[in-house]
Parts: sequence; C-alpha cells; structure tokens
Amino acid sequence: MTEREPGKLEPSEPVHPLVAKRHRLSSEWFYEFCAKYGVDYPDEATPEQEAEYEAGLDAIHAQIRAEYAAERAKQGD
Repeated sequence: MTEREPGKLEPSEPVHPLVAKRHRLSSEWFYEFCAKYGVDYPDEATPEQEAEYEAGLDAIHAQIRAEYAAERAKQGD
C-alpha cells in the first residue's frame, strides 16, 4: 500500500480524456456565459439567454460525442 498526500483524493478509476475535456469546456462556457450576462447562475438569466446557455452546452456535448465516435471508429481499424 502506498502513502498519499494528506487531503488529496485520487480517482478510483482513470478518467477518459474526453470526459475531462467535456467538463473543462462546460465549465469555461458556464463562466463565460455568467460573465457575459452578469449573473451568478444561468437560471438567473432571461429565458432567451438561458436557451442560449443550453444551446452552448448542447454544442459542447455534440462535439464530444463526435470526437468519441471518431475515436471509436479509429480503434476499429
């Protein structure tokens, strides 16, 4: 058994790079959106602005799904 740094959590399983990328892009979009509209959370924005936020998340998720599909297709070669 190896010792770990106190207070440092280690993942029980490795995280797929695309999962990490999705989280990073989603987080960046969250902060960009909130700064753009001067809100703390997207649900504080107008319904139109909130729809823009959701569309941004949908685009991020679609990008990650496409990258995953391409990765899987390449592995199938």
